[in-house]
Amino acid sequence: MNPFLMISGHIASNKQKEFEQTFSIGFNNLPKTCLKYTLSEDTNNPGLFHFFSVWKDKNAFLTFKGSHEFQLLNGVFHALGSVDQVISGNVFDNDMNHYSIPEF
Repeated sequence: MNPFLMISGHIASNKQKEFEQTFSIGFNNLPKTCLKYTLSEDTNNPGLFHFFSVWKDKNAFLTFKGSHEFQLLNGVFHALGSVDQVISGNVFDNDMNHYSIPEF
C-alpha cells in the first residue's frame, strides 16, 4: 500500500496565478519517493483546488510531512486562500497507472 495526501482549498481568482507559480516551485523540489502528484482545479467549483500526491511508503510520506516542501505547499493554501480539507490514507493498488482510493 502507498500513502496518499490530498489538500483541498479555495483560492480567490486574483491569487490563482501566484498560487500556481508557488506550486510549480514546490513540485520541482519533491523527492523521487513521491510517485505521483498533481494540482487541479475542480471543474464544478471554480477556485477550488486539489493537491494530490502518492508516496513510495510510510517513511517517505512522513519525511515529506516534516519537510520544507510540505510547508511550502500546505502554507500557500493558507497564505493565498483557505484549506477546506486535508485527507490522507493508503492507496490499495500498487499499479500506479490504475489505483483506487478508499471511500470515506
